Amino acid sequence: MSIATTIADIPTGFLVVIGLLLAAFAVRFRGIVTIAVTGLLIVGTWASGQPRPGECLFFGALVYAILSIVAGIFGGGTREGDDAPAGGYSYADEQARLASEYHRRERESRF
Repeated sequence: MSIATTIADIPTGFLVVIGLLLAAFAVRFRGIVTIAVTGLLIVGTWASGQPRPGECLFFGALVYAILSIVAGIFGGGTREGDDAPAGGYSYADEQARLASEYHRRERESRF
């Protein structure tokens, strides 16, 4: 049983899910993926008898640039910072509203 028949027996839906997961991991770990792709290109060109490390490094940089662009488009920010977009939500206004409500309830509880 060859690898081709093994892959041919795998359901298409499963292969699509695996491909999407690999694409997501490639974007997340783009440095490692770039090093691996560049290394495989160097080994492949070396084994063919025509080593071209300059072209391999260029294609490695191209892979990194493409993965960085994709990460920039779909990455989104997960860290809250001063420059994080709030989408029209004002944290200071919410804090002031909560403080005034807290003090109002505190005053009402005294009576």
